[in-house]
Amino acid sequence: MMTHTPLFVLRGFPLLLWMGVIFSFSSLHGSAYPFDPTLAYYVERKSAHLVEYAVLTVLAVRFLYAIFLRETFSKVLLLATVFSITYGASDELHQFFVPYRGAKMSDVFIDSIGVLFIAGIYYVLYRKKKGKKA
Repeated sequence: MMTHTPLFVLRGFPLLLWMGVIFSFSSLHGSAYPFDPTLAYYVERKSAHLVEYAVLTVLAVRFLYAIFLRETFSKVLLLATVFSITYGASDELHQFFVPYRGAKMSDVFIDSIGVLFIAGIYYVLYRKKKGKKA
């Protein structure tokens, strides 16, 4: 007899795994020595924030859509957006307690841009699929 793994488990595991990846990156100690970062270093770090939270949002949408089957996609997308931004804020709070790291509201803002960018893409594609004007 064959058993099937529930969809919410299949979609929940990658979400939890990605949250762990973000948490582990945030747990890395900063440098004890002050340095003046180059523009390339700054762009690379901030781009990583955009990408990691865009991916988090995609995984959250997939997971929440598997759980809340009776809800509209718009509500699921809103919940995934709020979840991802909240996780970004809590991640910055976590960094406050990591040696030689700090919590920055600017990083929460950049995380939110990644979240809102991918949520916007989802919303436009959803509206297009439904045949409504965006």
